Amino acid sequence: MSMSQHSILIIDDEENLYDYLEFSLRDDDVKVYSSRTGQEALEIAKKVLPDLVLLDVMLPGMDGFEICKNMRSNLLLADIPVVMITALDDHDSRLYGFQVGVDEFLSKPVDQIELRTRIQTILRLNRYRKSLEERTFFAETLESKNKQLKDLAQHLIEIQETERRFVAAELHDYMGQMLTGLKLMIEMAESQTGDGLIKTLENAKKTITELSVRTRNLSLDLRPAMLDDFGLFAALEWLFERYSLQTKIKIIHQQRFTNDRRFTRAIETAAFRIIQESLTNVARYAHVDEVEVDIVVNDELQIRIIDHGRGFDMDVEKSGQSFPHSNGLSGMRERATLLGGSITITSQPGVGTTVQAIFNIKDYSL
Repeated sequence: MSMSQHSILIIDDEENLYDYLEFSLRDDDVKVYSSRTGQEALEIAKKVLPDLVLLDVMLPGMDGFEICKNMRSNLLLADIPVVMITALDDHDSRLYGFQVGVDEFLSKPVDQIELRTRIQTILRLNRYRKSLEERTFFAETLESKNKQLKDLAQHLIEIQETERRFVAAELHDYMGQMLTGLKLMIEMAESQTGDGLIKTLENAKKTITELSVRTRNLSLDLRPAMLDDFGLFAALEWLFERYSLQTKIKIIHQQRFTNDRRFTRAIETAAFRIIQESLTNVARYAHVDEVEVDIVVNDELQIRIIDHGRGFDMDVEKSGQSFPHSNGLSGMRERATLLGGSITITSQPGVGTTVQAIFNIKDYSL
């Protein structure tokens, strides 16, 4: 059945109505189904979800009223228009029909012109109703997505502010103190001579060297230049070497760092940050000697960081409470989501933690 084709289900133990409709509606792109019993009709209705049901009152077994009651109690069938064809002309029968959910009545013998006109009117109204429902659904979906984007944007702003506070604290607390100390040394040196002067200058040189190293490390932590210049894999080679040197944790990986494949800057940055943040969490909380990093590249960029350390209770995350791995990785989740990717975290106390990130790169490789 084509997307624009209507469907009608006729429930009647006589074939005359079916033969007439199938013939008279064949040029209107209408598919006609038929059933002679109530139970069979309900099964067909659930399968094809017709746009209209023509229903006879007098049927063997389940009568038309009972069929209509069954339809209205089923979520799939509840909104389908029902026209009842009946020879019953009394007021009580029609009132009961409306009570069980009949939309319209046609009296026997059926006037064929009236029948066809009614069918075409109901089908047009039903199509209009469905169109309105689809518009409402899409409008609600769009509103929901816009709200999600606003929430993501707000969360990213909060993450940026957190990073800025960290940099500000680093500059003010550590580097500010070192610069203050350096200033005092210079002032002391102005009034010194001989060995005292030499010692003060040596201390000043050490402070300058330490300050240079700290500044360089802060710059690299914020964004290593090689990520922009040489890509993700070169930056990871530097990160792994530096990480193992600083933490004494061995990184096990199968990735060939000779791979010069590039991705968009956004994906390379997000992938690098996810691995960096995950390794930081391993060093802080896992209490392990080694960590495994798996990277697979095909139509997707798949990343897994696996440790067999302390782990944590996943129910804490599900309950909405904070837990050790949440602060940085929650921001990574937002970045991944904006790029059409995903991050999943699985953990178990005493077993370890796995962070998995997936990015679709089929249309984003450079």
